[in-house]
Amino acid sequence: MIKKISTLILGFSMIFVSLSWADDDPQTAKMRSACDSENKSAACFRMGERYRTVDRDNKTALIFYKKSCDAGYMTGCTNGGNLLYMKGTQYGKEWKEAKKMYQKSCDAGEDPACFNLGSINYREGRQKKAISFYKQACKMGNQPGCAKEQRLKR
Repeated sequence: MIKKISTLILGFSMIFVSLSWADDDPQTAKMRSACDSENKSAACFRMGERYRTVDRDNKTALIFYKKSCDAGYMTGCTNGGNLLYMKGTQYGKEWKEAKKMYQKSCDAGEDPACFNLGSINYREGRQKKAISFYKQACKMGNQPGCAKEQRLKR
């Protein structure tokens, strides 16, 4: 019963989000304008979120995440890195670009970016580097980073 209610609430929430993000919505137009003409980092990030979650358009979302990252919104760097990481292959150009975005975000204190750098380096066979990034994430309070660091140190 609780599962059915939760599913129903989630369904209504998604409908609300979809309706509130309509293309012709004045608030969306204002946000896009703030990103495009004023280069406001938070507006660019929110447009990236809109395209990723509502439209399921990762290509356009990445454009907005990059804009927000370039304007100093570090979560935009992390989310852009995530899209590139998922799209790419080991040692490919997308992974290289993801690593750059993650590095910028990690240097600014975004623990998920540090954790993700650890994961990429681990998958590339760079265990010492991976441990270093997991340790950095751990110091920022990222518990999965602490667990990965301890596991790899054994």
